[in-house]
Amino acid sequence: MNTMNGLDISNWQRDLDLSAISFDFLIIKATEGIGYINPSCDAFFQKALAMKKPIGFYHFARPINDAVTEADFFVENTRNYFTHAIPVLDWEAENRWDVAWAKRWLDEVTRLTGVRPMIYMSESVVNSYDWSSVVNANYGLWVAKYLDYVPDANYDMSNAGKVPEVSCWPFYCMWQWTSVGRLTGYDGNLDCDVFYGDVETWNKYGGVSESPVLQTSAADPAPVVALTVEPKPTEDEVAQYIAEGTHGWAGVYGEERWTKLATLGYDAQSVQHKVDRIMGASAPVIEYYTVQSGDTLSGIAESYGTTWQKLQSINGIENANLIYPGQSIRVN
Repeated sequence: MNTMNGLDISNWQRDLDLSAISFDFLIIKATEGIGYINPSCDAFFQKALAMKKPIGFYHFARPINDAVTEADFFVENTRNYFTHAIPVLDWEAENRWDVAWAKRWLDEVTRLTGVRPMIYMSESVVNSYDWSSVVNANYGLWVAKYLDYVPDANYDMSNAGKVPEVSCWPFYCMWQWTSVGRLTGYDGNLDCDVFYGDVETWNKYGGVSESPVLQTSAADPAPVVALTVEPKPTEDEVAQYIAEGTHGWAGVYGEERWTKLATLGYDAQSVQHKVDRIMGASAPVIEYYTVQSGDTLSGIAESYGTTWQKLQSINGIENANLIYPGQSIRVN
């Protein structure tokens, strides 16, 4: 079987000089959640494109958001990369059990672009949940499994350990076998991967119709592709989205809202005050209670002259019997 050696990178490797190292392919982090765009992505993409290397680009999933909204964000900001590289869903953050979320994201990207992404996850996550719906929809698997954290030099896999064993998928197309790979020409750790196939196989996974890898003349101009970078919404804009229930904020209340705002890098309290003003409420009127050990929702409600049903509703609490110390609960 033909194989290729490559690496996957993010903004952590922004000082990496691709021309100084050896690699067969490159996979680059493009986006995360619904608000992050890797500022180094396009420079790496253009360099790899000019070097006529097979390329992949990935979205780091944050399943506290709506799957379709995240898929739309990914496609909107990487639209020009499709048919030039393989799109990937990086599945390693919150709610890894939520197979349905991952399937919705994959399906939405496929619907919008006509290209089926592959999905990346660890061997343990693959084998912990039922991924048959994703497998049956023909989405390829890139799996991660490390033997240890001892550096490995120049794609030497002699100490890579036992190959991954996965359920559901009959095979995987790529294995990330170390996070401490070392390559001549770069002083730092790298995620190293082996792809089971050749350039033609790679292009089939990415729906690559006009790959720079297949060009025969160095004089041929490379396709003009670019990452579309939209400015991050301001606090005022996010508050307006929340008040309107648009841009993925419909039905996001209480602790879920605060967590989502913090994940996106916003001051949750400041944004909430703006939301309250938009909705016609004065910011000081909004009051929150921090749950203490032994508290119950009904007890908190009684202390503030309301009902536990009301608190459950305005905070989006799924189970009224499950609150925890340190949790912030809106009480009016």
